[in-house]
Amino acid sequence: MTEPYDIGVLGSGPAALSIAAACSRRGASVVLIAPEPESSWVPNYCLWADEVPPEMQDLVEHRWPEASVVTPLGSRQLERTYVKLETAKLQTSLRDSFRAGSSHVVPKRVVQLEHRTDQTSVHTDDGSTHRVRVVIDASGATTPFVRRVHRKAPALQTAYGLMLHAPDHGFDPGQMVLMDFRPASSDAADPPSFLYVLPLRDGRIFLEETSLARRPAMRMEVLRARLQARLASLELEHAKRIGEEHCSIPMGLGLPAPGQSLVPFGAAASMVHPASGYLISHVLRKSDPVAKSILDGLDSGGSDAAVASGNASLWPRKHRTVWEIYGFGLETLVDMTATEIARFFDSFFQLPIQGWSGFLAGTLPPSELGAVMTRLFRSLPASVRWHLVRTGLSAGAAPLARSVLQPGMT
Repeated sequence: MTEPYDIGVLGSGPAALSIAAACSRRGASVVLIAPEPESSWVPNYCLWADEVPPEMQDLVEHRWPEASVVTPLGSRQLERTYVKLETAKLQTSLRDSFRAGSSHVVPKRVVQLEHRTDQTSVHTDDGSTHRVRVVIDASGATTPFVRRVHRKAPALQTAYGLMLHAPDHGFDPGQMVLMDFRPASSDAADPPSFLYVLPLRDGRIFLEETSLARRPAMRMEVLRARLQARLASLELEHAKRIGEEHCSIPMGLGLPAPGQSLVPFGAAASMVHPASGYLISHVLRKSDPVAKSILDGLDSGGSDAAVASGNASLWPRKHRTVWEIYGFGLETLVDMTATEIARFFDSFFQLPIQGWSGFLAGTLPPSELGAVMTRLFRSLPASVRWHLVRTGLSAGAAPLARSVLQPGMT
């Protein structure tokens, strides 16, 4: 019987390829298992320039020295560089890095995981079995293999976007629009959505209508109609359409429960920022340290030690605390009206850059995050402060306690 692979990665998106490549670079044998592992990625992957790892700088397709945030209360320029990664190059780079080591790809769907001492049998839908020492589940938010500390229904951030060829689009090529909360039309105020704009080279421009997290989600046809109204007002309704993107991002999933026999990663590990919906920056930042922790554990104590080490690296206690605080921030946004949203973000981006950027990055320690949220609360109009108080009274402390007062947490 052949030796098991060191690592079995479930999934084939950015999170899966990122963690698979990180393990492969460290000399581990890795098998990647997914139904369509060669499918081309479609989304635009964007993040702030200071969040791009040094070794990935050549994957940046476009840089905007400034970003703007617009509400009915006014416009604000953010002096922080925003970038778009070139999607095809990102996928190729991670795939090549993964394949440079001892790697194998299985184009099948995983139907069962059978955990035993020092190895897991991964059963696929063609009846075959693949033995691995450690499973990393990066197959997405809907994975059936990850247990969570709570099963509260997530809120959903939905978006519909179009890539256009429109050389005379009229937008400043040196500035992207992070959020434009002005209504798309006179009857499109509530529930609120915003326009996101990326002016690119060669006459291309990407425009996307995005709903902040809602429960239930805003329907895609509503977002499509709002974007069409914006295109008409911008005189872009007849521009050539060269790409389409739509997404529905679950936000506020329960964090992974302790004591599991696998290491979740990416959306499967609830790494989607609960208040902003960003994921790619967290994946790129954490793939190497999590891979190192898993493989160090594998070398020193076997499979159980590797799983424990990987999960401790991914979600240490202080990070769980921070994520649950963000979860409270998510709940405050879910039911806000368009007027409350405008006032909230007008105040949010008046915070010092270290405050709002650290909040969006998810890198602030609990004490600093608490200070930022307190400062924001004091700057908000009374009506918005009262909305936050009502949300806090209804949510209580249970979600925080469920995630940080777990046995076995480090």
